[in-house]
Amino acid sequence: MRYSFTLLLLLTCVSLSACAGRAAPSTLPEGAAEAPLVEMEGLRVAAVQASEGYEFETYDAEWLFREGLRRMRAEDCALAVQLYDRVFVEFPDSRYASAAIYNAGLCFRTLGVISESVERFETLLANMPTSEDRKHAAFMLAELYLRQERWDEAMGRALTLLSRGDLSPDERVEALSRQAQALLGAERIEEAGETARNALRYVRRQEDQEPVQGQYFPAAANYVLAETLRLQAEAIDVPEASLETQRDRLESRAQLILNAQREYFNTMRYHQPEWSAVAGYRVGGMYDSLWDAIMTAPVPDPPDMRLEGEDLALYQGTYRERLKALVKPLLRHSIRYWELTLLMIERTGVESEWTERIRGDLNRVRSLLAEQPGESSGESPATQPREAHETEPTTGEDNQVTTPVPAAE
Repeated sequence: MRYSFTLLLLLTCVSLSACAGRAAPSTLPEGAAEAPLVEMEGLRVAAVQASEGYEFETYDAEWLFREGLRRMRAEDCALAVQLYDRVFVEFPDSRYASAAIYNAGLCFRTLGVISESVERFETLLANMPTSEDRKHAAFMLAELYLRQERWDEAMGRALTLLSRGDLSPDERVEALSRQAQALLGAERIEEAGETARNALRYVRRQEDQEPVQGQYFPAAANYVLAETLRLQAEAIDVPEASLETQRDRLESRAQLILNAQREYFNTMRYHQPEWSAVAGYRVGGMYDSLWDAIMTAPVPDPPDMRLEGEDLALYQGTYRERLKALVKPLLRHSIRYWELTLLMIERTGVESEWTERIRGDLNRVRSLLAEQPGESSGESPATQPREAHETEPTTGEDNQVTTPVPAAE
């Protein structure tokens, strides 16, 4: 199974780009505003057919760039990219060429045309070896490769960035976070977890030096760490075996769930609404998944191995019914965490694909709970009006996940 970031990054991935803070090259090149007209780098004259013959237009790289910038600021990116591309094609040696091709990449990214955006940033790196925009373009490509699920290329770009000696603390955390996301997407789970830990260790080390200012990418790294633990937990299946063997497997899975839950809560502490939403979704999903794993696990062998026919069927049916009653709390945990996450989303006003996923799964699990023995409604008790990232919901008195398995009689 391929692990997809068509969100999770997503998700999420739209938010990833918004927080990269790389719009600086959209301004005029340094000193351009003061450049006298006599220093224009080149002039073009174009004949344009009019109602009465031809009219002549004159333009240069600066005029095209300024018009592109004006259109870009007016959110007319479709026209802005045409102007920017003309700068690069007609005036490739202009001091405006690098900023123009970079801005064209930004515009296509805004329009959601990711392939064209990637092409512009790749063009900048391939054709402008001395451009000051190269570092920004490389960061943009790392993000866009993740959106395209080009994991190896995203990893390569992140590693190249990490080899630079001029990264600020925030940029280093961003590069480490991108690397961790790419490793996770490539299903290199252990490496992804270690890279995420390295990012978080770096953030802590910088607290007494030059602190990391942004919270978005530390939250992203923490989310990746939580995801690696969740995936390890869900990789533990419950085999057809004795009760003791099944219990041991479930205990191992439960411990990983607790570890993952702790890291999802740590992700929420960064107060980044997009990451908090997906973290809350994952916490509820872990309990839903654990419920399903227990309920679909093979019934353990009976103590009396001589059971057969109707006696064996009666034993298995009784076991299943008792199990349903014991695992109901897992469904309630899912409902509670999803409700808390929706409260947070409503208060922050940040809607995403995760919002609809939570609502859909919440309705499904409420209905499932209503079908369980002793339940008349799938509604959970009303949650307190507090945000999921403000208070850690617990799984019980001691914040432990129990693995309810009925005794085999």
